[in-house]
Amino acid sequence: MLLELRVKNLALIEKAEVSFRDGLNILTGETGAGKSIIIGSVNMALGGKASRDMIRQGADYAYVELIFSVDDEEKRRRLKKMEVELPDDGTLIVSKKIMAARSISKVNDETVTAGRLKEITSLLIDIHGQHEHQSLLYKSKHLQILDDYAKSRTAPLK
Repeated sequence: MLLELRVKNLALIEKAEVSFRDGLNILTGETGAGKSIIIGSVNMALGGKASRDMIRQGADYAYVELIFSVDDEEKRRRLKKMEVELPDDGTLIVSKKIMAARSISKVNDETVTAGRLKEITSLLIDIHGQHEHQSLLYKSKHLQILDDYAKSRTAPLK
């Protein structure tokens, strides 16, 4: 579960922190309130493209941090298989620092490639918006989505 988002020097945002709760989280607000920047920052931290144009004017870098709590044993097992070590409390921190020359992504303070970052974060969160969705585009995820949806009815048959 995503617990918190921290953003620094991204577009018009000097500094922001957003806390999330269990279940469905919805961002609403007037046009220009920054909803797209918030969702965009999450996507960047998850491995999406990060343009240096997103660095706030006058700043040297932009920074996005996502703090997750991984309680699900299956996710913990899959992360361990990917050699991602979690502390006992299940906290996983994903961060991206965007600089003029390059970007650096980290998972629990370990620098990771974009491919590895996407592999890890695909287990943690799925974003659905008016025009944006992630896992629904990947055929490899269709069976998992269906299984998660119908688990109580299909588990006995499996």
